[in-house]
Amino acid sequence: MDQIHIRALEALQPFIHLANSNSATSPRFITNLITNATSSPNTYVFAELLETPAIQALRAPDTPDEYKGYLTLLEIFAWGTWQDYQATPSLPRLTAPQTLKLQLLSLLTLSTTLKPLTYASLMTALSITQPSDLETLVTKAIYSSLITARLSPATSPPSVNVTAVAPLRDVDPRALGGMVSVLTQWETRCRSVIGEIEAEIARIRSESARRREEEYGRNVVFEKALAGWGSEGGDGARRAAGWQGKESGGGPGGPGGVGLGGGNKREFSADDFDDDDDDGYWEHGVEGDGQGLGSRMDIDDGAGSLRLGLGARHPKRVLGKKS
Repeated sequence: MDQIHIRALEALQPFIHLANSNSATSPRFITNLITNATSSPNTYVFAELLETPAIQALRAPDTPDEYKGYLTLLEIFAWGTWQDYQATPSLPRLTAPQTLKLQLLSLLTLSTTLKPLTYASLMTALSITQPSDLETLVTKAIYSSLITARLSPATSPPSVNVTAVAPLRDVDPRALGGMVSVLTQWETRCRSVIGEIEAEIARIRSESARRREEEYGRNVVFEKALAGWGSEGGDGARRAAGWQGKESGGGPGGPGGVGLGGGNKREFSADDFDDDDDDGYWEHGVEGDGQGLGSRMDIDDGAGSLRLGLGARHPKRVLGKKS
């Protein structure tokens, strides 16, 4: 609870105690109690005093007319304004302290209901004729911690900028129905908004689950494809390695394989053949030839020659005959 409200309740307690005492039996005593409570400089709430049986006794039909207006006056101090006082007939005349108190309380209400809060509008609502008197009233309210405000007399139009209002006004029981209706409508809107939020949350969760499932499916397919590609790639690599081995060593075209072309030469030595064997070839070239070919010669198998290891040989070129 706000400190200003606590102080206001503490200031009202002596009057509540008097209203509940055994002496509070005559209408004159009760009306004097109301006058003193509304004139006290520190009392700003009055609902607790209004609820006492002694104050409510003024509603009795046998109450003299001169005292009946005090109950209405106390209700105006509790939740009404200066305009309500002026609009209600047969009310007691206010003293100067009561007038200042009601104007201060009215300023609290106007600060929350009147926009913009200009000098002109406040002076009309509070029956003030001079701007200086309004500024004095607002300054009093500020120093009493009733409002937090700043005067702006140089603006156009001059205005009072209120930023905070003390919770000191009571609620008119006649306004409870409207307040309940407004709160019910607000509750309905809140429930509707909450329902929409919950539906959106459910939709987001469902969409998130669907996306996770799709991503999981894509990952499974990708992993399977990656595993299959790795297996096929390994076999291909092994096949490629085997073919290269054949090319370089024992495979086709290698020393122990089948020659499929090209440029392979066999080196022969004339000493490998028996000179005594008349095979029809000269050792040192063709007869009558002035050039010797040496004791060794290369026999070119020729392109496209095929050596199968079956004793087949390519015919040798005739180098020379014995005479």
